[in-house]
Amino acid sequence: MTIFFRVDVAASLFAILAGALHIGAYFGFWWSAPETGMELFWRVGVSVALMIVMIMIISIVTSITDKTEMPTVDERESRVQFKAMRNMLYVYSGGLAIIFMEAFDGLTDPMALAHAVIGVFVVGELIRLPSLWWYLRQPA
Repeated sequence: MTIFFRVDVAASLFAILAGALHIGAYFGFWWSAPETGMELFWRVGVSVALMIVMIMIISIVTSITDKTEMPTVDERESRVQFKAMRNMLYVYSGGLAIIFMEAFDGLTDPMALAHAVIGVFVVGELIRLPSLWWYLRQPA
């Protein structure tokens, strides 16, 4: 596996974790739900900044520990990533279509809509990672 592929999987795992933390806070599993849109924006902004720092650390550690000459581009991994991304985008388009239908059907809680979008992103990543695994296990 290329270093880029490993970092991509780590980034997906961090995104799932951050999304789960936000949704869990919204449902009251930990902390408290954000009371204003500004508080939600700050929480999401801080989690994105933390994800970027963690991804940079993972990238540096992976490139230092991987002493073998790995190819910078692997054609098979690129094809697999595109197939998995296609599956993720199906979830995004379906989830966002449902959110739009609910938004125009009289749903008045903007926090629910914001967390539904976060949920769609988390479910999309939860579909993408098993898709990556599945397509990598298929014969070339």
